[in-house]
Amino acid sequence: MKMLFKVCFVIGVVLVISVPAVWYLYPKPIVQSESFETGFNDWIADADVPMDPNNPGHHVAWNISRVATQAYSGQYSVALFIDGRQDDGTVWIERKISVENNSEIQVKITFQLYSEQESFNTIAGVCAYVGLSNPEEEVDFEVIGNANEIAGWKAYSHTATLNTGSNGEIWVAAGITVRWETEMTYNVDDVEIVVS
Repeated sequence: MKMLFKVCFVIGVVLVISVPAVWYLYPKPIVQSESFETGFNDWIADADVPMDPNNPGHHVAWNISRVATQAYSGQYSVALFIDGRQDDGTVWIERKISVENNSEIQVKITFQLYSEQESFNTIAGVCAYVGLSNPEEEVDFEVIGNANEIAGWKAYSHTATLNTGSNGEIWVAAGITVRWETEMTYNVDDVEIVVS
């Protein structure tokens, strides 16, 4: 009976010590959130836009700015503007995230996008990117929905599984891509990235 008690005691001690140790040592997800209340922080504005035939030698107008006129939460969001009259072009915000070298990870980006109006026409596509290199072209992006599905804020998300390289970094991005020949502005807010 004493021997059984000792065995049970030892097993209990091992469980009490090992379960928290496994939980502590198990990799925790990396979560990065941004609501643009204090600026762009690590986010960078970028675009792939066509030349403007009405202004030879120049690209069509585009701009990404932090604004207080529209926000999903807090007071600020990021406004994405592009002159889409050439029926082409993509604008986005992007950032780099440090991750563990040479490992398989899952990355999910979620964000809120504001459209002034609902439309049965596809005026712009909502696009996102998750990858190992800095996105530079429209073809780098995955279209994950239409921008005018509702009037107001709508959540969009994109998930990808990556095998990280030796430099220990990934890139994520969110933006809009032109689908209709018009000037357009959409807002992005409350971006969250989860790396697990």
